[in-house]
Amino acid sequence: MKKIWHWLLEKIKKDMQTDPFTITPRRTKLSYYFDSFTSIIFYLMGLYLMLIDLYHELFTSDKTDFVGTALMAFILIFGGLLFRWSAYADIRAINRYRQYLKQQIIDQRQALRRQEWLKSAEQGKTELEQKLNHKE
Repeated sequence: MKKIWHWLLEKIKKDMQTDPFTITPRRTKLSYYFDSFTSIIFYLMGLYLMLIDLYHELFTSDKTDFVGTALMAFILIFGGLLFRWSAYADIRAINRYRQYLKQQIIDQRQALRRQEWLKSAEQGKTELEQKLNHKE
């Protein structure tokens, strides 16, 4: 009965060990690359918009709404920062999940070693009892 309770307790502990910060279906290398690529596109669009607006403002006779265009460029660059942050969060979650899996493997190996040690201890105990009973 004691072994059954111990086994159930170990199973409950193992089932409760999850990484709450990782959402595995979304956090993939593909999402990291997509977010990085999208952030670069947003950066380039924002910088291009700002440079074209500066060119028109300073070197041509076209007078554009500089503040409105600068605001649009800022929004594009801010969007690029958000996508970059998302890519960084993806790679951190992937690394955290790998660490979690490594820890699971280490825990399983320790449990296996503990079981083997207990088995060898039981075997040594039975051998000792047999030797003592044989001498009597």
